[in-house]
Amino acid sequence: MPSDKTYRKSKLGRLLDQLRRDAGRDLEFLARELRKTEAHLSKCLNGTNLLGWADLGLFLDLVEADEDGRRKATEFWEDAKQDSTRVQHPAAYNRVARSYARAEADAAWIRQVEAALIPGMLQVPEYTLARREADHLFLNPKIPASRVVAARQSRQMRLHGDDPLRAHFLIDVAALQRAVGGPAVMYAQLLHLQAVAALPHVTIQVIGEDAGAYAIYGVTILGFDDEDFPDVVYLETRAGGKWVEDEVDVDKFRKSFHEIADEQAFTPEETLEVIRELAENFKKRIPAR
Repeated sequence: MPSDKTYRKSKLGRLLDQLRRDAGRDLEFLARELRKTEAHLSKCLNGTNLLGWADLGLFLDLVEADEDGRRKATEFWEDAKQDSTRVQHPAAYNRVARSYARAEADAAWIRQVEAALIPGMLQVPEYTLARREADHLFLNPKIPASRVVAARQSRQMRLHGDDPLRAHFLIDVAALQRAVGGPAVMYAQLLHLQAVAALPHVTIQVIGEDAGAYAIYGVTILGFDDEDFPDVVYLETRAGGKWVEDEVDVDKFRKSFHEIADEQAFTPEETLEVIRELAENFKKRIPAR
């Protein structure tokens, strides 16, 4: 997914392109009248760029859009305009991470597989800070820890509200056993996992030690409630994230996720028992005051 392409701009772009085709207008004509390059206009129609308000009005005049088309275009444009502000605390992200945060904000559902750490969407602030300390060699020293935590918490709000993100997490048990931040932090973290797992739109499954090897990890699959906007895969690495959009490759990741969930991971009910047991173990290790 290109760094500036978003679901909302794509939705507007598809509508404008359909209006253009219905009117029999070619890109060359429209670009000339709008005083834009064809390349720029093409990007507006594929969801990478956004027409300005005045340009949108002229575009609708040029394609002789009817009242319904104008109403939809106006609504879609106002929605797409939010893209520039949807990512809270943008300075806390690098360019690739911002593109992911935008896509996550627009997604209807998310599936993640993590082998070593608790997924960011599920981290308590103390866990995030402890992980940040471990990452010190890779950090931008100009970004304060408080901003990173605030950015993470703003993303986690997608799991709540009237239209929450439908989420399914597969987490290796090693991530739950690792004392990131110490016993007290992990105890709080595991209690939080139990609370989140109770949400009706969230599924958490632990991959146990006896599960053996599994095909994917460090993987996020995002889906959208629009058949014209396909699922995408985001691979997070220390060198930076990477998007996978090829339909065949995305399908492989999707099938691998389901294989792990259905054949290798504990059921959600078994997972809660594992989390509770590990939480109690960490609670016993918290030093007495």
